[in-house]
Amino acid sequence: MPSPPPALVVTGATSGIGLAIARHFLAQGWRVFGSARREEDARRLAEELGPGFTPLLLDVVDADALARAAETVGAELGRRRLAGLVANAGIGIPAPLEHQEVAEIRRQIDVNLVGTMLTARAFLPLVGTDPAREGPPGRIVTMSSLGGRFGQPFVTSYIATKHGIEGFSEALRREVSPFGIRVVVMAPSAVATSVWDKVSAQGLHRFDRTRYGGAFRWALGAIVSGAPRHGLAPEAVARATFAAMSARRPRLRYAPSARPFLENTVAPRVPARLVDAVFRWRMSAMRDR
Repeated sequence: MPSPPPALVVTGATSGIGLAIARHFLAQGWRVFGSARREEDARRLAEELGPGFTPLLLDVVDADALARAAETVGAELGRRRLAGLVANAGIGIPAPLEHQEVAEIRRQIDVNLVGTMLTARAFLPLVGTDPAREGPPGRIVTMSSLGGRFGQPFVTSYIATKHGIEGFSEALRREVSPFGIRVVVMAPSAVATSVWDKVSAQGLHRFDRTRYGGAFRWALGAIVSGAPRHGLAPEAVARATFAAMSARRPRLRYAPSARPFLENTVAPRVPARLVDAVFRWRMSAMRDR
């Protein structure tokens, strides 16, 4: 009798990176459980992705919903361990910190950072800490970004969450290492997804009546226009995630990029004070327009 396929849980599976990950792992013969916050999205995913996919209806900030999802997955797996968990769900709301609504700041921290922590907490027994389960320990991939090590203006709350994910992942990696669980950080550069349409829809002119107006329009306009042209395809992140899950000895951190030499080799070597000076000069020039 053939052994059942390995199973993956991915949060934020309704679109973008999460959807690409679900599709890629299904194509590789895995069973995939993917989260959605709305019932209509869960139904759409089930119809679109086929019998190898099982939707999980939850919001990653809801610890009780995550616990119920873990029970569902555990029951489906029987006594087997969960091979992989990808904590992908996240949001980004750009704004000058001085004028950002407190609710927006807290929502980003809750979804991106606390949600990642709660997701890992809920599924750790399935991945490998429960001694009653059988099979090799699984792996956890957390979703950081280029912003996990590089701070850009006007996305300060988002950047703070990604820096937090980097630190959380390092600490968790050491915490669960005695169980054989590997924790890997996925840190892609800008990805060409519909998220940039959402950023644009939020309005480049939201803060025109503040002292940040011109600089905000310049900085966000550059990102919104550049990401679709120079951004990484979601499928590239999916392939890197599969490598992190399947490699015999995975890296601690993957940084897929459409411009790897510039973003992963050159940029980290540029002195931080020089980067500060460039931003200060460009934003000061745009502020007066």
